[in-house]
Amino acid sequence: MTSEQGIDEQAVFHNRIGAHNLAALWVGRRGVDLTRPKSPAVAARWHYDGLREELAEAGHIVTAQEAFRRVLVLENPAFPGEMRATNTLYAGLQLVLPGEIAPCHRHSQTAIRFVIEGTEAYTSVDGERTWLHPGDFVITPNWAWHDHANEGNAPVVWLDVLDTPLVDFLDTVFRENYPAPQQQISRPDGDANARYGAGLLPVGYQANSLNSPVFSYPFAQTRAALEALRKAGRWDDCHGLKMQYINPATGDFATPTMAAFLQLLPAGFDGALYRTTESIIYSVVEGRGRTVIGDRTIEWGPRDLFVIPGWHGHRHAADEDAVLFSVSDQPMQTKLGLWRDERPGDPTA
Repeated sequence: MTSEQGIDEQAVFHNRIGAHNLAALWVGRRGVDLTRPKSPAVAARWHYDGLREELAEAGHIVTAQEAFRRVLVLENPAFPGEMRATNTLYAGLQLVLPGEIAPCHRHSQTAIRFVIEGTEAYTSVDGERTWLHPGDFVITPNWAWHDHANEGNAPVVWLDVLDTPLVDFLDTVFRENYPAPQQQISRPDGDANARYGAGLLPVGYQANSLNSPVFSYPFAQTRAALEALRKAGRWDDCHGLKMQYINPATGDFATPTMAAFLQLLPAGFDGALYRTTESIIYSVVEGRGRTVIGDRTIEWGPRDLFVIPGWHGHRHAADEDAVLFSVSDQPMQTKLGLWRDERPGDPTA
């Protein structure tokens, strides 16, 4: 048999099995590098000062009722039109104007909020209200009723991060609207933090969710914690001083699908190279600096946002004291035994 005959015979075979919804593994994997992650996601940055103009315009051209949620989605350049900031995470900036209500609903996706600007607004989650301040981290657990309202005189903007691409991939998306614009408040403000956020748990507590029972983490407390820990001077070569938001009942991640962190980079910090399989969305809270991702340098300042895809080597540098908030898909990878990271000096580095 000639090589041409062999190729023709294989082509006939592949065409025939294709008609039966079959495919040959040895053909599908031909030329594919299976030694490392291959997501097409790329590093990206959004300067908040520029985005703020588009947000303001959105507030003029669409009402809260028309939009249901007035959000400008941060789309990774590798996924145009797909509403994905990374392979697994959705992110967007939500605007609520004075006097507006973002109507109550619930869905199977878990949501994380990080307040960028504004005060005198609140979000309600399953019967409890929490007032929002810049730097606050708020969880909306999956299938929890939630609505938002702005009772102040200035716009309020926060970063939304949801596990929508993952939930969508698993085909487990569900959503339900509440019969009224706002839910009934059944617990006093601060109830969850009093019950679960003071190093105490109610006697007989039994978790009914994989999410943290605390849904609001005030920035005043987390920022003070970073400042207190600065005195210990135990700086990580890659991360500076990085702390993880946790579920206080278990010590696990605050949500089952997304991890959230707050880190302090002291002025002059020049971090070591680091890479990890998790995809990360950053929001700059304070300070100015830069992050080198591969051969690209991203300059950032207060309220800017940027994305580091999984397994992209990167390092942070700070011109002045800087605080960064970040969200990643680490819990999903950790629970499946797939997460890994790499530092200089590691055997595989």
